[in-house]
This record gives sequence, C-alpha cells and structure tokens, in this order.
Amino acid sequence: MDRKKSASVIAFVYGGYLMRYVYLIIVVPFYGRVLGVAEYGRVLAAMSLMNVIWMLASYGFTFVGMREISKAQNNSEYNAIFSLHTSARLTLCALGGLIGIIATYCSPILSERPLIGFLATALGVVSALNLGWLYQGRHHFRTPIMIEVFGFAVSLALVLVLVRGPADSVWVVASLLTAGVLSLCISYGLAIYQIGRPHLSFAGITDLVKGSTMLFCYSSGSVVLTASATYLLTLLSTPAQVGYFGAAERFATIGLSLMGPASQVFIPTISRQLAQGDKAGAHVTTRRGATLLLGYGLLVFCGALALSPFVLPLILGEAFTPSAHVLQCFAWMFPFAAFNEFAAFYVFVPRKKDRLLAIAGAASGVTNLLAALWLAPRYGAEGMAFARVIGELSLSMMLLTIMIRLELITLVPGAGRAIAMARVAWGARGGAGAGKDD
Repeated sequence: MDRKKSASVIAFVYGGYLMRYVYLIIVVPFYGRVLGVAEYGRVLAAMSLMNVIWMLASYGFTFVGMREISKAQNNSEYNAIFSLHTSARLTLCALGGLIGIIATYCSPILSERPLIGFLATALGVVSALNLGWLYQGRHHFRTPIMIEVFGFAVSLALVLVLVRGPADSVWVVASLLTAGVLSLCISYGLAIYQIGRPHLSFAGITDLVKGSTMLFCYSSGSVVLTASATYLLTLLSTPAQVGYFGAAERFATIGLSLMGPASQVFIPTISRQLAQGDKAGAHVTTRRGATLLLGYGLLVFCGALALSPFVLPLILGEAFTPSAHVLQCFAWMFPFAAFNEFAAFYVFVPRKKDRLLAIAGAASGVTNLLAALWLAPRYGAEGMAFARVIGELSLSMMLLTIMIRLELITLVPGAGRAIAMARVAWGARGGAGAGKDD
C-alpha cells in the first residue's frame, strides 16, 4: 500500500477501535448502577474466565495465521490455511470448554450461579474462533472492524433492554454471547462464500501448535505478568498502595492498548512484501511503522508526565491524587514499550524469529518479577510501576541486541545514518548491512 492508502486504513482501524471505548463508556456506568457491586463483581469474574479461555483456545494462532495467509496466492491456499486453523482452534476450544466448566465450579463466586460461568466459557470459545486474522492477512482490514461494530450494537441493545436489576447479571453475558455468535456467523458465512468451507482434519494440528508455541509464550507471558501485578502487590504492600497502583495501571493499559490496532495492518503487509521478495518495500513499511509507534510512545510519555497530576484527580477524585505519581512512573515505560511492540511484531514476527522473541520475553519477565519483589515492599505502588519500566527496558535492550546481531538495526529510523556517522568518526569503511531477511 502507498502512504495515503496505508494512512486511510490505519485511521479506519483506529476508528473502529475507538468504538470499543464508546461502548465501554456507556455500559460500565450502566453495570455499576444497575447491577450493584456484588453482581458486577460476578460479571467481572465471568469476563476474566472468558479471557483465559480465549487466550488458551486461540493459542498463538492469530499472528501465525495472519503471517501465513498474507503469503498465500490463491483461494486454494487460503482455504488450506483456513481449514487448518479452524481445525486447530476447534480442538483447543474443546479443551478450553472443559477448563471453563471446572473453573466455574472451583470459583466461589461463579459456582453460586454456574450458568454465568458456562456462558462466559462459551463466549471465550466463540471469541477464540473469530476470523479477524484471516481478513487482516488478506488485507481486508475494514471487514472485521465492521463486523465488530455490528456486534457492539447488538450487545448494547440487548443489555439495555434485558438488564433491569442485580438478578439480571446473567443476561449481560448472554447478550455478549448472542452478539458474538451472530458476528461469528456473518464472519464465517462471508469467508465460506469467498474461499470455500473449511475442511476439518486433525492432520497438521500438532505442527501448527508447535509452530505457534513461541508466540503464545511471548504474548501470554506478558498478559499474565500484567494481570498478576495488582495481585502481587496485595502480597507485598498495603491496601491503599494497591488502590493507587490499580487506578494508574488502568490508564497505562489504555495507553498501551492503542499501539495494538496498527499491527493489524503492518504485520500482514510486511509479511506479504517479504514473501513476494520485496525486501526494499518491507523495509520502508517497517520503518514507517516504527516512526508511528515510536512517535506515539514519546507523545504518551510526555502526556503522562505533564497531565497525570491534573487528569487523574479530576476523573477519580482527590483521594486518588497519589495515583498520578504512579502514572508518572509508568510514563517512562511507554517509549520502551513502543520500541518493543515495533521490534516484536513489525520486525521479528514477519521474519519468523519467534524463538528469539520468546526467549527475550521470558528473560524480561523474570527481570520484571525480580524487580517487583525488591521494589514493591520498599516503595509500594511506585516501586511496582518502576518494576514494569525495568522489565520493558530489559526487553528493549535484548531486542536491540538481537537486531544488531541479525543486521536488522537499519530498520530503526535514523539508525543507518547514525551507523554511517559512527563509522566516519572511527574511520571505518563500508556501509551498513541490509538485513538478514532470508
């Protein structure tokens, strides 16, 4: 895609992503007022279970499927990949469903009303079967966004009509499940119309799982560490510090999540260019993505430092003023997190460096945990936030080192010029490497 078309698609993707926040702005206050604390807590527990099932059943297939489908040349190849990934997801969904049922009965909150746990499990399965990766890999970027917006509209209408009081908490999950099933039917119907129905088979599933394991370890490891940070702080500090940290982390998570939608465009685009032998074009696209992400990281860094003391007390109340200082600690994470997002998903994933990515992710996770165990008891919420900064910094250093060793450092904007200037300064001759993309 040229620059103008690429910008148009990215703007459309972020527009669809914005709808998620509009949806949340409407439903979250509604849930809090109508359901009450106890039943809203039950819904949140069900949503947590749903996310676990979703993560387990989709494994690392999303990025692998997006990468592979972007290299396909005809409907026969599309259908083969579609069939394999559908078979693999259905197989893991069966395992995920069993885990969801067991988890429902093991949870004191969900076991009181097991139906809500079963519906959440089904919603996790439905979410894992979504075909966003297929459309993104084929460069049909607008299709999954429109289907998702349709799902938001259906679920919002059902929630506002059916949920009238605390006893209706089960209808929250039922409404989401209904919208998910309808969206899934549209998604699969359109895919079958375009490339044919999937041919289900166990053949190839084991190899796909093995090939997706490294990306699963990298992505799920960061999710687990992020999700467990607040719980870990409950073991290491006071309840007040937990509250300050949790409030600041929600805002930090929003800032990080806004880096994600661009990858839906850049990963399949770079993968297709590399598959077609257009390394120069892939380098240009990669640098363009780097400029977008790194610029965003610096912008959020400056915004969080400058605006946190004013915005957080205004939104959350004066009692959460200390959370502003915690968010300022988180601010130092954003430039490193932006670089990590770029290196991981714009450089390593399209070039199939999954194992290196997983090793670096595991090492940074251990660094994050050790820093948290040392800093949190001494500095509370701010210590836990700085532990996250240290984790992202260590990952950036490892990914940067690997890029230098693989001669991919010139994909970072300005790196080629910096290398040339350094060589002139040291009297060296020759140019920078083009990059080992083979």
